[in-house]
Amino acid sequence: MPPFPQKKWRSLPACAARGFRAFGAKRNLPDCTTSTTSDNQTGSGTLHYFILLIFFAAVLTSGVYFAREASDDPQVYKNDFNVFYFAAQEVAAGRDPYQRSTGAWTPYLYPPLLAEMLVPLTFAPIPVAAYFWFLINVVALIFALKMLLALNEKHDSRKYLLVAGTVIVFSRFILDNFSLGQVNIIVTSFAVAHVYFFVKEKKLASSLALAIAVSIKLTPAILLVWHLAKRRFGFAAQCAVMTASLMALSFVPLGQNAIASFETFVNRTIKNEQGFDLSYAGNQSLRGAIARIADGLSENNKSSSDPINVIFILSALSLLALAIWAASRARGAMMEAAPFFCLIVLLSPLSWKAHFVALMLPVFQLLTRATTEVKSRRVATSIVLIIVFALFNLTSPKIVGLSIAEWSDENSLVFAAAALLFAASAFWHQGEGFVNLKNQKRSQL
Repeated sequence: MPPFPQKKWRSLPACAARGFRAFGAKRNLPDCTTSTTSDNQTGSGTLHYFILLIFFAAVLTSGVYFAREASDDPQVYKNDFNVFYFAAQEVAAGRDPYQRSTGAWTPYLYPPLLAEMLVPLTFAPIPVAAYFWFLINVVALIFALKMLLALNEKHDSRKYLLVAGTVIVFSRFILDNFSLGQVNIIVTSFAVAHVYFFVKEKKLASSLALAIAVSIKLTPAILLVWHLAKRRFGFAAQCAVMTASLMALSFVPLGQNAIASFETFVNRTIKNEQGFDLSYAGNQSLRGAIARIADGLSENNKSSSDPINVIFILSALSLLALAIWAASRARGAMMEAAPFFCLIVLLSPLSWKAHFVALMLPVFQLLTRATTEVKSRRVATSIVLIIVFALFNLTSPKIVGLSIAEWSDENSLVFAAAALLFAASAFWHQGEGFVNLKNQKRSQL
């Protein structure tokens, strides 16, 4: 007698019942030696919901910690949410958000739209409002990741790996934004939504997403150049008009103070009449890196800091020209837009390290490219991502200590990582063309 096959058996009563029903209906007998697909789906579904439950419990619990990072006193600065909350209170009281602030060096620097959007939170005490602000940032992060996944439909089998990799690369900056009560994750989410809706051919929603991003923080306006590089002049004009209109409308609620408030905003934020030291080590933009190099040279009497603006303008124009060239030759919205997302932080006069969460799209794009079939390109991309991760995260004072972290900032290591990411995003399509040519030759052979 042959041995029983080595298969997973169902319970005999259930199998027998199914067999009798099949016999009565004159159907084939069920195969009682294999497990049902529904059983597997039930098990995997239970595990999926269990993981989601743990995730949401961890998020809700950690929100209590991050909410306590804000000061309970609306007029005392502890993190940036205190600035936003105070500005929203000013708007709710019928004043503009620029005349009064929590401190001389902590003024409100953004267009009034953000303060106006946060007015509903002012009806709650600061700890409760800060908790909801944290949840809003978490939701924005989740939506940004989901939209990035939707833009990479070819990698469905590895979607969780791509999300985990992106979160790991930006883990320090994400936590910094939560702790500082910043708005960068929300701005990044709207910038990603601009690309997502554009790919889905929802041009009005795409324009509105960019308008909101720019009306909160000016730097995403660089994405308009992306469309100009692809000769989408009509759509670029639509985005520009909608952005200008939303920006103008955000000053209307300020009433008679609208013009004066606009002048204050321009002088304080764009012209830097507040007097922020752009050479400060925490500023990891191109402007900050050049300023620190010039300061070092001037100390040795080798040069002066006078031509800093000229050097910055020439360098910025060179990077912008390279991004335009790369976008004109690239295929796919993510590959086209990736260099411009890098320029959001590189070309901004002032980019704190928490701002670099804006590089989420370029990193996600490289992570998807790291799965390419060509080994050499996969290795090269992995090396770039490892270096970026190290320079982003391993320069934290909580990991390497305060002295090494300060040395890293003074030597612009976070800026160097962003510049490397920009170069990889800009030149990637060159290798792709070589790979396609190589594959064509192999197919001909």
